[in-house]
Amino acid sequence: MKKLGLLLLALAACTAPQGIRTTGNLRIQAVQPDVVAGCVVRAGDWMLLKGNTFGSQADWDAGTNYALFPPDLPAEDPEITQAENPATLMFRVPQGAQSGILRVHVEGVGDAEIPVNVQALGVQMAVPGCEVPAPPPQPN
Repeated sequence: MKKLGLLLLALAACTAPQGIRTTGNLRIQAVQPDVVAGCVVRAGDWMLLKGNTFGSQADWDAGTNYALFPPDLPAEDPEITQAENPATLMFRVPQGAQSGILRVHVEGVGDAEIPVNVQALGVQMAVPGCEVPAPPPQPN
């Protein structure tokens, strides 16, 4: 039984994105662009997080849930585009953001720390996993 537990723990470590730290019950499954693999982001770029839950849109609108780029600049236009299977959150990188740790807080669920490399100007290289997601559709 102990060997099975160690095997499951090893598998979980292999499948979890490296470099992303979470606390509580928040789990981040993917980031687009794949900042953990070294993709850069720029002010105005859309980012997408997939995970187990990101709470409610009302909590994001009220600022109870938040994503902060260094130096403590809130992500712009956070929107839950899918509630589950997996939950999907989209937001834009704010002007003045710097490289460092993107901190995500979901009230009552947990926190995440995601390393980001913010580039002021320049074109992203066409590297698999570095594509910026399309903005969320606008309501009619």
